[in-house]
Amino acid sequence: MDAARGAYAALVADRTILRFLMHANCAAGEPPVGQAVRRCYAKQVDTVRQLLGDDDAVRRWFGAGILDNVVAVLGLADIDEPWAHVLTTR
Repeated sequence: MDAARGAYAALVADRTILRFLMHANCAAGEPPVGQAVRRCYAKQVDTVRQLLGDDDAVRRWFGAGILDNVVAVLGLADIDEPWAHVLTTR
């Protein structure tokens, strides 16, 4: 799991990629975009399920990942405010 988190972190270190992924989620109402995003999530869920073996763990993985995306795109690691600390602390 640590290796997968590290690989994803390296991928989205380029904030352009992270923003693109977030925009794709928001544009999923457009049929071709939605189909592509769902296919991507289906592959990710299958991979994470193989690694973790438990649907609850898969949901926790994705929940933490979405939070990590928001923290990264908003630059919360650089904000010294109590509310930002709540979201950035694991």
